[in-house]
Amino acid sequence: SSGINAEYGYLCTLCEFAFAMQDCIKRINKHSFNNFQLRMGINHGSLVAGVIGATKPQYDIWGNTVNVASRMESTGKIGKIQITEDSSRKLDRYGFRFDEPHFVQVKGKGNMKARFLIDRVSS
Repeated sequence: SSGINAEYGYLCTLCEFAFAMQDCIKRINKHSFNNFQLRMGINHGSLVAGVIGATKPQYDIWGNTVNVASRMESTGKIGKIQITEDSSRKLDRYGFRFDEPHFVQVKGKGNMKARFLIDRVSS
């Protein structure tokens, strides 16, 4: 993602990666005669990350940001990228397009505004 402001460059890169995953799954399906489908959720913010486990260490992330992103995924639609309204507002200036806002029920949060990421109109 060239020419992206460093402030939210990571969020732009994440969205570009989500689009690349959609393209990749289409190619896999075409060449393997499968019908794999993705449903993705995106949120941004602070989190805690670390390695847990003494005998079988695993890297993991925790926090409200992670939980909300997970809810964006689980309440989303197959083949779509659902993103929090707050995250979508950060991406507006970078040429990403979204559908109209809608509300999703998020456990522990109530109704939250979300949008589906459609595409990127400029690079």
